Amino acid sequence: MAHSYPLEIPKMNPLIRQLPTLRASTWKTLFFAVLLSWGASVWAAPEASVWAQVQTQKQPLLATLRDLVGIESGSGDREGLDAISQLIHDRLRALGGQVEFIEAAANAYRMQDTPGQIGRMVKATFNGTGTKKILLIAHMDTVYLKGMGAKQPFRIDGNKA
Repeated sequence: MAHSYPLEIPKMNPLIRQLPTLRASTWKTLFFAVLLSWGASVWAAPEASVWAQVQTQKQPLLATLRDLVGIESGSGDREGLDAISQLIHDRLRALGGQVEFIEAAANAYRMQDTPGQIGRMVKATFNGTGTKKILLIAHMDTVYLKGMGAKQPFRIDGNKA
């Protein structure tokens, strides 16, 4: 049995006013027509040379992820934050970046729950040959209390890490 989806629409183009009451099969047809109109490139297989590069980096990526997850770095845990920032610093330097640590200024903005000693930041610069610039920003602290890492260790389950 086909369903219709009624919806009141104020004064509009008569064709647009009919859209909400179209049968489910018509909606499906419209949906697939839109998908197909995006072109074959949306459904294309990955570029072989790019895919080969990705495959060579899978194990190093998983190793880095394992190492990051293994460091407890709660917002108030300066020792953990120093350990994780050092790991990130070293990995970025190994990739060819110019890397430095930046300590938070004494007058840094603080929220109500900001710890007394804010963890240091890692700044890495990579100089390429392109004309565009990219900025990546992330945080290294977690919301977990010290000791929670042992209860939630890194694992790989099928194709999920």
